[in-house]
Amino acid sequence: MRGFAGLLIAVSALGMAMPAAAKDARWMGPLVETAQSHIFSPAVLPGTAEDKAMKAAGYVQEEYLLTGAANIYGENADGSLFVRTADVPYTTRLILVRPRDPRRFNGIVQMGFTHPQLASAQWGRIDALVLRTGAAYALLVIGGDPGTRERSTAQWPVSTPLLMKWYDPARYAAFDWPSDDGIRWDVMGQAASLLRDPGKTGPLAGWPVKHLYMSGWSFLGSTVRSWVNFGFHDRYRRKDGSPVFDGYLSGISAGSVKAGHVPLNSANPEKDRNRELLRPIDRPVIELTSEMEAITNVYPQRGDKDTVTEGHRIYELGGVSHQDSGVPGQVRAASLQLKERGHPAVDLPAVCSVEDTDSPMRDVAQAALVNLNTWVETGKAPPRAARMEVAPGGKDYVRDRFGNPVGGVRAAQLDVPLVRYGEPTAAQCGGKVPVRMLKREPVDPALIRAAYPGGKAQYLAKFRARLAQLVKQRWLLPEDAAVESRRAEGYAAQAFPGR
Repeated sequence: MRGFAGLLIAVSALGMAMPAAAKDARWMGPLVETAQSHIFSPAVLPGTAEDKAMKAAGYVQEEYLLTGAANIYGENADGSLFVRTADVPYTTRLILVRPRDPRRFNGIVQMGFTHPQLASAQWGRIDALVLRTGAAYALLVIGGDPGTRERSTAQWPVSTPLLMKWYDPARYAAFDWPSDDGIRWDVMGQAASLLRDPGKTGPLAGWPVKHLYMSGWSFLGSTVRSWVNFGFHDRYRRKDGSPVFDGYLSGISAGSVKAGHVPLNSANPEKDRNRELLRPIDRPVIELTSEMEAITNVYPQRGDKDTVTEGHRIYELGGVSHQDSGVPGQVRAASLQLKERGHPAVDLPAVCSVEDTDSPMRDVAQAALVNLNTWVETGKAPPRAARMEVAPGGKDYVRDRFGNPVGGVRAAQLDVPLVRYGEPTAAQCGGKVPVRMLKREPVDPALIRAAYPGGKAQYLAKFRARLAQLVKQRWLLPEDAAVESRRAEGYAAQAFPGR
């Protein structure tokens, strides 16, 4: 591992000042919730099933503000960075979901970010893991993006930083995010530094934090990639020289497309980074994509490596698309809050006659995060998976007799199928086709009978045997496999009526 002195030399060689100091940033809060003042875009919305689960697990949700000053960076022709604008003041927001009893804390903080569009949170992709293990979850607002800012109006903002005061000008009076979202990198680093070494003030004051991990999905998965490739992992270090972040999960972000990279700032022209490999760092990175992103990874990708230093895995999962978590019926808290205010940009999920995909993206991700921590703590690397098989011409995958993709992470739902995972028609969804979502499309019953001549009992036996293999191979956690097994009973009853 490169020490802190080595980092100083490397930064000096780039002709660049160190990042704006985390010691100059400070917490405010927690902000009090009242009958008139509620958290906007919480991880968990009060009164929901998710809220009930959080309370049953002995967890609380708190809101803090973080205020400080951050640099905006520019990029030289050789890819090195320089400070374009120094010490830009900001005040942003952090949601912390933590055990009520500090004695239950397992020492792990999972850090995520609020999406730049409509303030959506990604709690539903990590919730079960956090609640049952004693981890804490930190959710930070890190700005908007050019597209959401262009689509925003004073009456109906779309960009997350513009929505905060729109939703509650009194509660978020101190919230202050500039028009250049390029401050996000230092804001992320400062918040992470204060969470990793919390000291005596702030959300985790006095808590024994052992590890801090970063994860994100879609734009935020691309944020993970850009944080690494711009060199901010190497730049944000603790006093002993070790990195602030111990590992990363980049979800549904493809490196071979423009959307796989987040701009360094809001002013400079964007570079074509589609052929850039993920930068090797001294901590591991796991990339997890759906079949929608996997097929776009047409350029060479970083190969698998088992060591903690430069560790890497790339996983591709069929049966899911960009919007799917693999947990049917999830709705974002901010969507409900904005819909209640009549925000025209919010569309609740279409009601379809076919069910949501059950290909378990969320479950695979949660197992990956456990494997990531094991990798860091013991050096034991996660399992490897083949890439999904792309058909000649590059427009589609090689598909099995059910019509599902071949290759990639082999979930039980793909290896022991009952349906075809595909895009629904408008007729199946009340005239509205869900964007970038797959459903459980029925297949010819004769195909099911041929695959499982022993009927329901044979199907369930094969499905559960495959789940057991996946748990043993560390693709699934036992608790998630148990939920999948119970869910399969309902699907089996539909597929084998009267048997």
